[in-house]
Amino acid sequence: MKHWAIKQLLLAFVIVPTFCSLAIAEVPKLERLLMSMPTEVLSADDFENDTVADRWGFRAFYTVKNGALTRTSHKAREVSRSFLKDVVFRDAIIQFDFRFEGAAEIRLMTGGGGGYNTVTQIFPNYFQVNTAKRKEEFNPSCQGECAFSFKKGDWYTMTIEFVGDEVVAHVDGEHFVVGRHPIIDTERTYLAFQVSGGMASFDNFSLREAKAEPNWIAKRAKYLAEQNSRGPAFTRNAKEEYDLIYLNLKDRLQRNDSKYRQLVNQVAELEKKMKSEFSAANQTHKELSKSVSVTKKELKKTNPRFKKLEHDLNQSRKVIRDYVHSLFPELDDLPKQTYYWKYEKCLAELANDPDLVKYVSESLRLENTLHESFPAAFQDIDELVDRRKLVQTRLKSDDDYRALKKQIAEAKRAVDAYLFQAEPKLSELSDARMELIKSGN
Repeated sequence: MKHWAIKQLLLAFVIVPTFCSLAIAEVPKLERLLMSMPTEVLSADDFENDTVADRWGFRAFYTVKNGALTRTSHKAREVSRSFLKDVVFRDAIIQFDFRFEGAAEIRLMTGGGGGYNTVTQIFPNYFQVNTAKRKEEFNPSCQGECAFSFKKGDWYTMTIEFVGDEVVAHVDGEHFVVGRHPIIDTERTYLAFQVSGGMASFDNFSLREAKAEPNWIAKRAKYLAEQNSRGPAFTRNAKEEYDLIYLNLKDRLQRNDSKYRQLVNQVAELEKKMKSEFSAANQTHKELSKSVSVTKKELKKTNPRFKKLEHDLNQSRKVIRDYVHSLFPELDDLPKQTYYWKYEKCLAELANDPDLVKYVSESLRLENTLHESFPAAFQDIDELVDRRKLVQTRLKSDDDYRALKKQIAEAKRAVDAYLFQAEPKLSELSDARMELIKSGN
């Protein structure tokens, strides 16, 4: 059996032992602040001695080594997150050191109220602060961007300050983004690093409660004027410029323009009608996934054979884990944050071990039996999407379906016409944007 197949199977289902918590690290010193003043320390970690508090959650994508939290080379091209558990904060200062080691992008994500609220995105040549979509209340927006050359292998410090409905993200006094949005003024219960496109490291993390700096209102105008006088962080083509204007305009009108909201609501009502009357043709990817999950949960509750086969499969995976631990007993005492990375290395060493291959083959046999016996609980989502497309194709000859599709298209055109009227620059960019889309750029 191939080494990668063994890893794919085991890393997804490994049973993790219980570990003791580690002491909280010494609180890193704060670099320069622009908008706020710190109060209580909520969390801090300097990753010294290659240790990390249990409040950090991650798997084989991350490890702690050389005194830093590092996104490993495990499936390096995939997007992966490391998150801080059981966190609650509102007005706050988040500060951390970071280093690009091949990654294409680093994100600091915060959330609350059922979704994300802010995302600080760091690229090798600039950084920006975005707000997220929240149901029908808010559209996503880009609050600002700042050019900066982050050299691979060098350490930098990012500071993100939240007070009320405002955010400031900066790497020093000269390179900053200032933003203001109602979604920011909320309790946050989620904080995560996300890395994509390669490796990166983090150090000297701290999360502190904060209060407004007394002179901030007076200082804000200066920072905003400087931000507004900058050129773009990078040269955008017509499509990229159009998309940025379109993004921010929709957010602004959704919050401030009742006519725009009326037009958008009309589209939403028609789409709701479409979903109700032609549900098989309009299930989203998320809804399709949920339907499979519901089927599986129901079988677990009601079908004895399903429960028996699943139990046997889980036991076979436990046999694999116990066997690996018997050969590498040092795994027993590892903290969970480093366990997955070390476990993966042990698997690599056992790639040709005949006993491991035997145990994995038996586990795969049990898995195939479970899937073949209850295919509805393990349907491939891509296949369900293909079926949905087939239903849509068949409905093209249905008069009611076609009429409703036409109504939706007309309602969307009315929305776009309103946007073009509100921002003439969109009309200027429209033709060039379409040419780029047609050319595949």
